[in-house]
Amino acid sequence: MKLEILVHAQRMTITLAGQLDVNAAPALEAVLDQQLQNITELVLDVDGLEYVSSVGLRVILHAQQKMKAAHGNLLVKNVSQPIADILEMSGLDRVLHFQRKHRQLSVAGLQMIAKGANGECYKVNEDTVVKLYFDFVDDGCAEREKELATKAFVAGVPTALSFEVVQCGTRNGVMYEMLKADTLALYMEKNIERLDEVVAMYVRFCKQIHAIAGDTSSFPDAVTLACGYVDACEFFNDGQRAFMKERLMRTERCGTLIHWDMHPGNIMMQGDSLCLIDMGDMAVGTPYFDLGQIKQVLHYYASLGLCHKFIGLGDANAMRVWQMFVVGYFDNPDPDALKAIEADIDFYRAIKNVYLYLCGSGGETMRARRRDFIFQMMPKDFAELK
Repeated sequence: MKLEILVHAQRMTITLAGQLDVNAAPALEAVLDQQLQNITELVLDVDGLEYVSSVGLRVILHAQQKMKAAHGNLLVKNVSQPIADILEMSGLDRVLHFQRKHRQLSVAGLQMIAKGANGECYKVNEDTVVKLYFDFVDDGCAEREKELATKAFVAGVPTALSFEVVQCGTRNGVMYEMLKADTLALYMEKNIERLDEVVAMYVRFCKQIHAIAGDTSSFPDAVTLACGYVDACEFFNDGQRAFMKERLMRTERCGTLIHWDMHPGNIMMQGDSLCLIDMGDMAVGTPYFDLGQIKQVLHYYASLGLCHKFIGLGDANAMRVWQMFVVGYFDNPDPDALKAIEADIDFYRAIKNVYLYLCGSGGETMRARRRDFIFQMMPKDFAELK
């Protein structure tokens, strides 16, 4: 048996090939006994595994028990039909979290219609788009996105139907059924002369989403997630963590659904209607979580000259869209009220950047930039907290 190990932050991926039998199982068991410290996500990639014996199954079961004891998770992925049959015969299919091997997809020659911090969207054909995650994103994101997209559809969110998880090389993605759709960002760029009208439609759509009641039994709670991100971020000291978590806990529990990445590159035009894609971060929380990320893309990325690169909307146009959007969303507030609103929005922008920092999005250069940005969004005395 061949065994390869890759560690990224708190996630370990072990790739297995050959036969996990009585001769090979001790090598895997030794890794699990010696190298799982500080690991919260363990992935067993069994794409190349031809056979697993009862001894090998016991090692996998032991791995799951170790992860549960450490409050972590185990995922067995790329399970072929022969290996799935073995899991089913042993009854472990009812115990283990595993994913069957996905259909392979190539994006060579396909049009990229949007690019974000964690992935890219490609137009596969007139009826289908694929959201493809980057390699650094954890392997379960595509499955979670498909599950959340289905729940959102049932809850009444205008979203494309997600029908399949696919693999493109080492990357995972979700296929969405569309109807000759284009992104709202590209639609804005093509209809600049009607920008007032299009932004008003964007505002109405966001308010429509934020009027849908969310159920924390189906969707995660955004405040709980955000507190976890703050706890996991190593550059905060105890005083800074306490400040941010106390501010988060004062967040009004609106109980509405949020998308958490509802910029115009993640909204598709279907005729005259709008619908969401990229559903992996759906949660229950205040709309300010959404507004923070919308400003991040339309204002901050545009100021860096990156908005056009990521979502196809010109940087100057994106800045215009943000100013029109925030005024429209809050029904034309006076300048002092708008200043206070944007200050609140900036706090939630910072929270999203904590999450993106933890993901490693953009590499070390962008991580360093995100760290500086987070501190800039906090009150002036935040850096002095201890």
